[in-house]
Amino acid sequence: MPQFQMKDQYGQSYSDSSVKGKPVVLMGCFLRDLELCRKQGRKLYWKMQNLLWKDSSKVHFLLYLDFQETNKLVENYLEESKTKQYESILLDRKGHLTVGLTKGESYLRIFNKSGKLISSSYQEEMDENLIQEIYGILKKEI
Repeated sequence: MPQFQMKDQYGQSYSDSSVKGKPVVLMGCFLRDLELCRKQGRKLYWKMQNLLWKDSSKVHFLLYLDFQETNKLVENYLEESKTKQYESILLDRKGHLTVGLTKGESYLRIFNKSGKLISSSYQEEMDENLIQEIYGILKKEI
């Protein structure tokens, strides 16, 4: 697993060491692909909550954005969203996880409990076949 340390939009800190011991689903996007990432991440997260049901707490689901280049409009939106019940989005302000990101796609990686990469792909959309594939991978790991 890549080394990282960052906060989500609510100020909660996350790092590679804080998520060890459980499988990790890590999905990232460039800032300009925020809506794509949010849509895909939300669909994947909620589908996995239903599929894994009692085991869902045994997996970390992390969504992150490359937040190195932001602007006042985005920062204001972020501040306003703190009062809403959005899922956490890690803000990669230092570029810890930007390697591998591609425009117009989310970068989806799955790591096992030890932090070893076991799946890596790029997604333009989150379809049912992919969700079932991810479910199969996670079921084997938990």
